[in-house]
Amino acid sequence: MNYKVLIIVVMLFLLVGCWNIEEADRLDYVHGIGIDYEDGKIKIYLQIVNLGNLGTPDVAATGESQVTIAHASAEDMESAIFEIYKSAQKKLYWGHTTFIMLSEAALEHNKLKEVLDLINRFPETRYRIRIFATKSKITELMEVSPIFQGSPIFSRLTDLNNEYEQSSWMKPLTNRELIISLDEPGHNGIIPTVRLAENTWQSEKEPEPMVEALGIASVSADEFHGFILGKDVNGLRWIQEKSKRGNVTIFNKGKPAAGVVIVKPETKFDINTEGDKVTFHAKFKAKGMINEMLQNVDQKFIIEELKKRIKKEIMQTYRSGLEIDSDVYRLSETLYRKDVKTWKKLEKDGKIPLDEKSLQIEVNLDLVNSKLNKTEPIIE
Repeated sequence: MNYKVLIIVVMLFLLVGCWNIEEADRLDYVHGIGIDYEDGKIKIYLQIVNLGNLGTPDVAATGESQVTIAHASAEDMESAIFEIYKSAQKKLYWGHTTFIMLSEAALEHNKLKEVLDLINRFPETRYRIRIFATKSKITELMEVSPIFQGSPIFSRLTDLNNEYEQSSWMKPLTNRELIISLDEPGHNGIIPTVRLAENTWQSEKEPEPMVEALGIASVSADEFHGFILGKDVNGLRWIQEKSKRGNVTIFNKGKPAAGVVIVKPETKFDINTEGDKVTFHAKFKAKGMINEMLQNVDQKFIIEELKKRIKKEIMQTYRSGLEIDSDVYRLSETLYRKDVKTWKKLEKDGKIPLDEKSLQIEVNLDLVNSKLNKTEPIIE
């Protein structure tokens, strides 16, 4: 018995200690990666963040730079990274990488495949990394920090789930989700697109530039289809999964009549097949809460106008997708899941032929109580 105890004690001593641990103060942490393409070379931007700003105001680093950006260019992504290594003062740690941003030029020259291949082979990176596209200058977006001297770790590029609960206009996308969408039938991915908003926020001294949602970029594994931006992408918020809430303003006689928040939107698809023609019936349902009454209109009018507006937005986004050869609602995948026999009959390169008549929309809405259950203005 004593012999067994001795063996256990010896083993415990052997297990104690972290032999290969890296000292935190000897590492610099890559937080974001930017990918651009210029003059036949790929350009890499690495956002290195100051983790001292994560502390409380009493202990956080003050007067120090919050963000440092390293950059280099080469024939391929790996070579560009090794160029940065040549001047790195500390070992770069990639395990905290939170986002990857691709420029329009990088997408046009099909650098997405190279990025996904390298990032997902590297052992330190994770599948949770957010993916973004942009038409803006990458360095300007990387230099943005939240208001009140907040850490860039909690910017719109990294903490999007928090904002998505309040306004479900742009769904976060991880590299895992993008890879799945490119591999599965339809082979079409939509990447959230951002830009720099320079005049929306203002501090006491000057404007505060912020990262702003702009729309989506449609891609396949070997092709960049194009962007869908602004109001043209509004319909996606009613179709995408896990959408929480969105706002709709309805009009009467050309003027705003009411502002309504749509909560818990859900869309399911029924499929009708006649020969080689497939029609998708989108059945949308949600609840609406009146947040603002600007004209004295009744509930029936509000509901009917909301239905028209939501249906119009869904169709507009669908048409915008067709214009750039993008199955933005992934209808090809829907058919594959529900009727693989028909899908095999119609598909070409994983996609089925679609036109405006391929999508029919039915909208069902209920108005629920908000703080004031009234359909007339508070003051008239």
